[in-house]
Amino acid sequence: MAADSKSEQVYAQLRESILDGSLRPGESLSVISIGERFSASRTPVRRALLQLEAEGLVSLVDRQGVRVAPISIQGVRDLFELRMLLEAAAVRMVADNIDSVPAARQAFSEILDGLDPLADQAPSDQRRDRFYELAEAFDQAVIAHTRNEHLARSIAELRPHSARLRIIAHSRPQRLDTSLAEHRTICRAILTGDGDAAANACTDHLTETQRTILDAVINPVGSGVPVQLITA
Repeated sequence: MAADSKSEQVYAQLRESILDGSLRPGESLSVISIGERFSASRTPVRRALLQLEAEGLVSLVDRQGVRVAPISIQGVRDLFELRMLLEAAAVRMVADNIDSVPAARQAFSEILDGLDPLADQAPSDQRRDRFYELAEAFDQAVIAHTRNEHLARSIAELRPHSARLRIIAHSRPQRLDTSLAEHRTICRAILTGDGDAAANACTDHLTETQRTILDAVINPVGSGVPVQLITA
């Protein structure tokens, strides 16, 4: 396997482990151990780590090796402050242009058609996984159909940092149902071409998500969130 291909393999698998929480924030990573795990030499491992550092997912620390980038309470607040500005603007644009972009109408109609049946289903792993799949499709549709390419790129660049917080956001059992309802509301506003309603619903969704994350951190008892997952 070529060095570039091996580097991409290491990058992709480490990135997935960071985003799904298998590799915890602040966890130390060893270049040697990573190389042994993926049967890779130091060069592709270091390339992969540099790529992850550029995305803000790991920190390269002189003489201390590599750490999964920590998550801080202030970092959560900063992230959601920016997401509210960007994503509210994006869904407003999508809604305002929905009648002139058939592909956008089709995408959000299909997402809403997928979300609606989940509202009446009992909690299960399959229901959770289906919701995550549709939420991902929603995010990608917003990015794809936002007419401002710089706005779309900025939202896309924040997505890995948002994905890392999912384990915290959904540590509260009721949060998935609430998020499902919020996504349905945003989709309906987009499909009716109501930009103001779509933007307001998006802001409400992100505000509630941030509140849930911070509540789970500040009051971790029963949340299933390890205290060390996030720091002040």
